Amino acid sequence: MKCVVELSEAEDKTLHQMSLNHEHRDMRIRAAGVMMLGRKIKLTEVASQLGVSGQSVYNWAHAWRESGICGLLVGHKGGRPRSLSEAMIATAIEAASAELMTLRQIAQRVEETHGVPFPCHLDTLSITLKRAGFSYKRGRYSLKKNVTPRSSL
Repeated sequence: MKCVVELSEAEDKTLHQMSLNHEHRDMRIRAAGVMMLGRKIKLTEVASQLGVSGQSVYNWAHAWRESGICGLLVGHKGGRPRSLSEAMIATAIEAASAELMTLRQIAQRVEETHGVPFPCHLDTLSITLKRAGFSYKRGRYSLKKNVTPRSSL
């Protein structure tokens, strides 16, 4: 398989940045692979260094020649779908902004507003709210002591 990619200086720089900074791992690997092909590294060597098959590298090169960077970006299909919809996230952010609430109270507000059971764990809600700029600390549990000692019978 002859696999040659010609890159301009700007394209090489773009692929380098993409290989370092893209949010999806598979996109970083694709960018690195095409960049290595542009630097005249053999297809088999690129595949072994990146831990992928030679056919994958060939497909990346073909996508690059056909559509440029868009050809590499279109292929991301990985990852689990989000359990919270955008509307649920907006409701949670609105509830958290309005008043002080626990995560469970925010989840209940989302359930009431949307009329469906809360679709995920409270940790997922916490992470989502942290991404939106909110921070939460777990409330400390205090030991409740009995005021009157128990009498032995």
